[in-house]
Amino acid sequence: MRRTHPAPAEPEAAMSAEFRSTTKVYLDDTDAQGIVYHSNYLKFFERARTDYLDAHGVGLKGAQDRGFRFVVYAVEIKFHRAAVLGDRLEIVSRVARSSPFRLTFQQKATRVGDPTAISTAKVEIVCIGPSGDLAEISHELVALD
Repeated sequence: MRRTHPAPAEPEAAMSAEFRSTTKVYLDDTDAQGIVYHSNYLKFFERARTDYLDAHGVGLKGAQDRGFRFVVYAVEIKFHRAAVLGDRLEIVSRVARSSPFRLTFQQKATRVGDPTAISTAKVEIVCIGPSGDLAEISHELVALD
């Protein structure tokens, strides 16, 4: 019997320093139970990634003006507890370049002033060029810390 060995794991890329942004929970973010509807955490995380890209490169608009788009490749999200109407949330984001074409964001939503996780996510985004094919993420598009 021939033994096969699994492919070696890709080395973990170094994560950036923490990037923090805040948002408030509005009525339209909640469901009939008065808690944040689960899909709205994706919106909160998306806004934080947009803020990160704006602060560390040309931003989404600048990339788009150059013919590039950042699109979500994969999402893994966990819900630890509920946020409610009026909560001020802090989204903490860290990012690593996981390939020449992909960035991996580790994100956490907490209440401002309380480090306890409400929701956590791992979101991988890729860059596509004007032709719709994968494009390398240049330092001009995104400068990682």
